[in-house]
Amino acid sequence: MWLHFEPTTRCNAWCPSCPRNKDGFGLTNFVLEDLNPNRLSEVIEEYNITQAQMCGNLGDPCAAKNIDKQLETLTKLDRLQIHTNGSLRKPEWWAELAKKFSHIQQFDVWFAIDGIGDTHSYYRQGTSYDRIIENAQTFIDAGGSAHWQFIPFAHNEHQITDCIRLSQKMGFKKFEFLRNARYHTNNFHYRTGERLDIMPWSQDKKFNRIHKTKDYVEPKNCMHLDIPSLFLSASGVISPCCYMAGTNIKTVDINAEFSNNVYRPICIKSCG
Repeated sequence: MWLHFEPTTRCNAWCPSCPRNKDGFGLTNFVLEDLNPNRLSEVIEEYNITQAQMCGNLGDPCAAKNIDKQLETLTKLDRLQIHTNGSLRKPEWWAELAKKFSHIQQFDVWFAIDGIGDTHSYYRQGTSYDRIIENAQTFIDAGGSAHWQFIPFAHNEHQITDCIRLSQKMGFKKFEFLRNARYHTNNFHYRTGERLDIMPWSQDKKFNRIHKTKDYVEPKNCMHLDIPSLFLSASGVISPCCYMAGTNIKTVDINAEFSNNVYRPICIKSCG
């Protein structure tokens, strides 16, 4: 059984398309909280969890104030994924992380890096490209398995080849495009409120046709649709998937919800 859980609702980034902020400028209404490690341990034991993904809807796992205690509950899993912008924590912490989980069958960290230099932080506002590269390299050098996750935009597509080459040079195990709808009409600078010109990449229409018709759903490899899995919010509530976060799974008729397409058309979300 897979467990997708949200370690925290805290984050240092101000990505314009993230539901935690108002198109990049100002926070929306939500509670800042970290998942209780005891609750995480209870869920792992109750549902016989063997594989877990640390991601969520609102926060970055590395921003959790109690992340080290959360990680202690995960050392006996067979597989673990962490999705992060990578600009938090010191390099020494990343080296220890690689060593801590070197014994499990599969441990991967997905670093969200959308360009080189300032190009990266045009969307990933509030993050430090240099710190991310330093942390990722330290993690890799310590034996960690790292994946480079890249969202293509008009402002960074000219660096795709350079990013792929850099990922190979650094020792990333995989380079993956994250093609989904992250283009809003309004995008603002997180400090000044100035409007940002964040546009789709030139190949976007070829891969993202879900907005052409209400009935068409782009195929998506969503873990909650493909495999037995649960979502655990930072508040400790178990839901069927991240799009139903906060809805207690015991109150939901999954077959009914997905058969009438209430949730399925929007289940195209990828972490990051």
